[in-house]
Amino acid sequence: MNVAVLIPALRPGPELIAVLRELLAAGLRRLVIVDDGSGGAWKPLFDECVRQYGAEVLRHTSNLGKGAALKTGFRHILAQHPDCAGVVTADADGQHLPDDILRVASQLCAQPETLILGSRTFGGGVPWRSRLGNLVTRRLVRILVGQTLLDTQTGLRGIPRSLLPHLLDIHSSGYEFELDMLIAARHRNLPILEIPIRTVYNDGNAASHFNPLFDSMRIYFVLLRFTAVSLLTAGLDNAVFSLAFGATGAVARSQIASRAAAVLFHYQAARRAVFLSQERHSALLPKYLLLVLASGLASYALIGFLRAALGWPVLVAKITAESILFPANFLLQRDVIFRRRLEPAATDWDRYYRSAPFTAHWTRRYTRRVLARLLRRFAASGAGAVAELGGANSCFLESVMNTLQPAVYHVVDSNGYGLELLRRRTNGDARVRLHQHDILAQPAGFEADVVFSVGLIEHFDQAGTRQAIDAHFRALKPGGIALISFPEPTWLYRAARWVAEALSVWRFPDERPLDPAEVRRALPANAELLHEETLWPLVFTQRFIVVRKAHTAS
Repeated sequence: MNVAVLIPALRPGPELIAVLRELLAAGLRRLVIVDDGSGGAWKPLFDECVRQYGAEVLRHTSNLGKGAALKTGFRHILAQHPDCAGVVTADADGQHLPDDILRVASQLCAQPETLILGSRTFGGGVPWRSRLGNLVTRRLVRILVGQTLLDTQTGLRGIPRSLLPHLLDIHSSGYEFELDMLIAARHRNLPILEIPIRTVYNDGNAASHFNPLFDSMRIYFVLLRFTAVSLLTAGLDNAVFSLAFGATGAVARSQIASRAAAVLFHYQAARRAVFLSQERHSALLPKYLLLVLASGLASYALIGFLRAALGWPVLVAKITAESILFPANFLLQRDVIFRRRLEPAATDWDRYYRSAPFTAHWTRRYTRRVLARLLRRFAASGAGAVAELGGANSCFLESVMNTLQPAVYHVVDSNGYGLELLRRRTNGDARVRLHQHDILAQPAGFEADVVFSVGLIEHFDQAGTRQAIDAHFRALKPGGIALISFPEPTWLYRAARWVAEALSVWRFPDERPLDPAEVRRALPANAELLHEETLWPLVFTQRFIVVRKAHTAS
């Protein structure tokens, strides 16, 4: 299995040797141990780990904490084992049996982009400090990460390689590091999977270096960071509001002043101390400010209602309103604002055809009218053949058929699902010919009097866009007309897309708005540009060009 096993060790016993022996016998060769300041008396044991079992031993001169030891191991593995798929961490005190370590390693290999937790059961026979710690912690973790985990403090974990660099940026260094790891995985949108392991405690877990008082306090501090930040923010917000309201007597202006002061503190504190976000400000800040605006308006409305309906003093009404909104604010920050979205590299067209955006009805209707107008102006009625490129589940077929009355209507697309939807819609109409292939890979196999596309050429890089434009002319008869629509990067398009991305409703990650000059340069030599216009009412502004294919190249 292409994983490394990492064991942080502080004054380990003979259990460490037994685990290494069985892991090596099972075929795991990448065994890394971090001596976290055990001292000279343990040097012979670590030397035996190297000599007998080929382990790589890294040393801290003093005890830095379990989190620091894990990060030392992660750095070493990233540098020395660049082909490693991930890391399995295990404790040195014999709590994790070799076959359970192997099961976690195997699961990590099967799901290399999932954080695997080896979860213990906490029934009778488990020391009280472990049982109590997990009972309390898992309730709080459910709130913080939005997932119920049976064992939040397990040291047996399969960690994807992609997560390791982000764990190195976490500041915690003790047992709380493992809780911060769960938060980091949540932020990176990595699934967390628990698999059951046996619960082993030797001599009441006497070999453990977990301090029930101090280490639990450090763990719970991680869980209480959001509350602490929220309380500090609320104190600042209410103090500024009180001062502003005393000076102006205006709720709205006081609300704006207090919210602005709170934002300056809370944004960075929540980003770095609570949710451990490493996203760019350009990705986070728009969403955060939209939440602040919405929350501020809701708070203002609630304050007005409580004052008018119940006659409450303004500050009491404000504190009550903010308290009511607190859970919603937290959930939105946890699940929307500070949770990294893993965007696909390309548009999911199956999803688009299954569920079009709510604005599509209006935009398609407007685009159909424009397309029909241009066809009536530049294309002859009764054209022999029309071709739509990228037209799976076409929105324009009926309109074009009514406008031009062609003998044949070709639809070319690589998406089988969309073409199947269109086949059902046309119900065997012999005039409609469906072609499933990549327009960049091969010729269409026909020639048409009119070739058009809407929303196609912008989904490629610059070279692909040129090829897509060439495909229109390969499918076009000499003297035929090509109509091509593509998004134009106007100020309105950029603003609308910024808002859509901030709200996480943008579905076209590979859409590249095109400067009309780039499209004109990509036209072949035998193309005569007849018409250009920008469709501003679409908001995501589109450019339409109409081109004639000359009979001979100029």
